[in-house]
Amino acid sequence: MHPTTTKHVSFLAVIFWLAVLTGVWFALDGRLRQYDQWLFNRLGHALCPWAGEDFPQLLAPEEAVKMEPVVSETRLRECPVVGMVELNEQACAAAFAALPLGAQDFAVLLNKLQQGGATTVGLSAPLVWQGEQGDMVREMLCRVLGGFPHSAVGLRGRTAAQPDFTPAMLRNSSIPPENITGDPSGLPAANRPQPNGLTETPDALAVVWAPDWLEGEPHTQNPSAIDSISFPLLMRWNGETIPTLPFRLALARLGLDGKDVKVKLGQEISYGGFTLPIDANSRTRLTDAKVLSLPLADVVSGADLTTRLGKRPCIMLEQPAAGQHTPLRLERLARTLSQLAGTEKVITHTSERPVGGRVLRQQPVLPGWQSRSLACVCLLIFLWVMPFVPGFLRWLILLGLPCAVVWAAAGQVQQGYWFAAAPLLAWWLVLALVFLLHRTHEKGLFGKRRH
Repeated sequence: MHPTTTKHVSFLAVIFWLAVLTGVWFALDGRLRQYDQWLFNRLGHALCPWAGEDFPQLLAPEEAVKMEPVVSETRLRECPVVGMVELNEQACAAAFAALPLGAQDFAVLLNKLQQGGATTVGLSAPLVWQGEQGDMVREMLCRVLGGFPHSAVGLRGRTAAQPDFTPAMLRNSSIPPENITGDPSGLPAANRPQPNGLTETPDALAVVWAPDWLEGEPHTQNPSAIDSISFPLLMRWNGETIPTLPFRLALARLGLDGKDVKVKLGQEISYGGFTLPIDANSRTRLTDAKVLSLPLADVVSGADLTTRLGKRPCIMLEQPAAGQHTPLRLERLARTLSQLAGTEKVITHTSERPVGGRVLRQQPVLPGWQSRSLACVCLLIFLWVMPFVPGFLRWLILLGLPCAVVWAAAGQVQQGYWFAAAPLLAWWLVLALVFLLHRTHEKGLFGKRRH
């Protein structure tokens, strides 16, 4: 039989190791801040909703927070206010001497808009006039239209059994096929223009045209029942995809054309750095559009448009077909133009934030002499008892100490606090080394073994 081994713990040895461990703690306290920084940074990113670039400031209880200036940008879509001018019979009768309006009346009206400061003008009208309109009158109308920096006239169309060739004035604005993906079956379609009194004029080739009202296509004739849905942005004409009247005007105002447009039908449309969602009918949401109704009488009297619409006034005119009264359609055309002609406005904000983005306040481990005295007493008892604890249980207790420190650190960081965890973990390594040496030392570090 093996002789029984007993342990004798020396009080002087316990006092010695208590002094050693206490000295180690005070030597380490406050000297391992960089390791605490690393630990609490890792815990913060793992457990808290911190941004990737955040790095915590570890501050003493009364230490001032270090601040740094932060410049942030807010990007807004700034849409022009589009003036709406409805050319219905009642308004025209009050503003003009005779009805129905002829090409000369349209020229006079557009000239008044030009004098009022308008720079962007869209015209949606049948352009069918009673009686013979002289070539000079029609050419005058075309010249007035060409005098605006940006103008476009709506070309009305229909779908016929025998299609015509796509008019040259529309082909020039078509979107290249390689810029388009998706199913085009939902787009309004036409293959023949409706007759009008302007397209046969030689000067009409210099006028900007865009698809507008289409026979048999309700999306182009009546506004959507949903107030926030735009006029269709695109139409199919003999298989070519062409921007409609408000979109063509918006592109011109932004200095773009069809080649600058990329489309994922049913998903999104991109142009000039903007991307807007669209449905299968190429309609988008009108979230920022601004419109203002302008009485026709005020326009004819030569009112200054810049006082109502700001710089570079934008106007949409509509003359309903005979027997029709569609003010909501005019509003939808104008709102669509406003939304699509919007530009990006960047607002810069300067503010201050803590350096690193996060602040953790220190919770002292041993804040006063009472807690330090109690800690020394507990450590004295611990050193006295541990030599009698079986080896397996002893190491289980020792391994539980660093786990408890990390667990406490995780709880503290979630509440915005930190404590000197790194010195505690380093002190634990010294403590573990003491008991490891005691186990391997023949005589023991806390006293002699007796057989």
